Amino acid sequence: MTEKQRIVIYSLIDSERLKYVLDTIFNERLQISYLLTNNLQAIGESDEVIEYNYQKSTDYNFIQANQLIENSFMDKSFRPTISGEGEDLLLFPNSDSLLEMDIFSATFYCLSHFDAYTQTQFDIHQRIIFSKWFPRISGLDRLPYIEIWIEKLRLHLMNQGFNCGISTFRQDISFDIDHFYLFDQRPILQHLKASIGDIIRGKFFQLFQRWLIILGLTEDPAEKFFNFLDYQNSEKFSFFILMKQGKNNSLNPLNELKKLLIKKLKRYGQLGIHPSYESSFKKGLIKKELMELQKISEQYISVSRFHFLRLSFPSSFHQLIESGIKIDKSIGYYDCPGFLSSTSLPYFFFDPILNQRLELMIQPFLWMDSMNKYYRNIDEDDEKRELHEIKRVVKKYNGNFSVVFHNDSMIDRRYRVLFKSLLYN
Repeated sequence: MTEKQRIVIYSLIDSERLKYVLDTIFNERLQISYLLTNNLQAIGESDEVIEYNYQKSTDYNFIQANQLIENSFMDKSFRPTISGEGEDLLLFPNSDSLLEMDIFSATFYCLSHFDAYTQTQFDIHQRIIFSKWFPRISGLDRLPYIEIWIEKLRLHLMNQGFNCGISTFRQDISFDIDHFYLFDQRPILQHLKASIGDIIRGKFFQLFQRWLIILGLTEDPAEKFFNFLDYQNSEKFSFFILMKQGKNNSLNPLNELKKLLIKKLKRYGQLGIHPSYESSFKKGLIKKELMELQKISEQYISVSRFHFLRLSFPSSFHQLIESGIKIDKSIGYYDCPGFLSSTSLPYFFFDPILNQRLELMIQPFLWMDSMNKYYRNIDEDDEKRELHEIKRVVKKYNGNFSVVFHNDSMIDRRYRVLFKSLLYN
């Protein structure tokens, strides 16, 4: 069979959403060229053609389009159709279509975070409450469905003579550095207030530990994080630094010692900015914090993840771009594991309100240690089994296994063991 060079999408639909999806699927994922055209005369004899319209009008392979892909506005009343379960789950199912679904509308729906724009319930941190989140209710977040659907398309195209590209499995472990210290390097007035709180809550061991550290008789527990990193020579990590001190932010003021620790982290991997609690809702704050981190680290910082995962669609992402950020790793659940955008691989952010792709790459994460510390009741063995099952699934579909720890979680043996299990299994 002669290897084919080009796929043609014959469609009367002309939309930014469709172009975004075709670029994602063909250029970025399958690494093959495509032509989108409404002119049948532009089709060559050796082209592989897929007709993408509301009604079939040719003898080519056909995918029935959904109105979602042509809209240029945000329809908050829109709800997708879904069928099947497990690896056979289909979004916008249609028995007359290639793959029995509208893979283009399905991909757009997931990657645009469409449901985020329909939400009306938010928690005390102004984050989405996911109990009514369609991807969670429907099961769209349980597997990397975009990888599953594109793999089916890849197999179809390979049978037609295409040499399609394929991703490779990658493990991405990052740490959010909210506090370099849990007790040390804090104003004495804070310690006095905290000590009163320790007494009221009966945390006498914590009170004792606090004053041993204040008096210089023992090291802060969080300092051991650097000792822990010294043993991990084979893998580099990402570290997201929180620059702002105060309520819901870092416990530690920015001093010379903290600056030295930021510089020290460079030897273990990549630095990123952890925009503060207020940054997503206060214009200009991300850029200010980013410039401060770049000055201290003496390097260009292009990666971010919002503190508390406190962000707003789409304004937070526009602020990142205005600040010079190229990659954001904030997309993921704060309350339980899952594929929030139905993929583990990176993709460009699309703003469905402005109806345009932004030059900001999104790398979703699938799991975070704080999910189980604060939002779920799950024992250590089940947590480990669950995390390694997610890793197995991601590896099966050659995705990015992106997980998040906090440096102060390494105080807990449970998370040290879990972290090491990812390195050696």
